[in-house]
Amino acid sequence: RRLADGDRTIPEIVAALYKTVDIRLHGAAGLSVLAHLEDLVARGVVACDGPPTLATTYTAA
Repeated sequence: RRLADGDRTIPEIVAALYKTVDIRLHGAAGLSVLAHLEDLVARGVVACDGPPTLATTYTAA
């Protein structure tokens, strides 16, 4: 859903999903988002501009 709304990076997704969560926890949240994106990339639902990392740009496939 966040990709459809225009978010392209993990920091953008985390900022949108976890805006009410203490910013000190955003690093851990980013790792959780990365794990989900890795799965979605493997299933062909999401595309990315290189290997899935915290710095990669993602798009809906």
